Amino acid sequence: MSTISIRLSDDLDARLSEESRFASQPKSLLVRTALEQFLAGRRRERLLARLAAAAAATETDAMEFAAEALPFDNESLALAERRNPAAESPGSDRES
Repeated sequence: MSTISIRLSDDLDARLSEESRFASQPKSLLVRTALEQFLAGRRRERLLARLAAAAAATETDAMEFAAEALPFDNESLALAERRNPAAESPGSDRES
């Protein structure tokens, strides 16, 4: 296990000492736990930011693809509607 040295303000040191006494745990354990939680939170934030960026890029790509495909969709729909005589006849909204 590595050892590091950090400087704490008097107030932070007093709060850490108080928590250490209250929790009956060494200061080093409290600092290690807090640091682990902090680093895990930062890692989670970075992951969420990457996921959000990927989702935004995917949404943009999907919208571009949809815009490119729209004329083909419209053409296919027009062809299908012309081939479906029931679509033009009255009462065609009944189910078979």
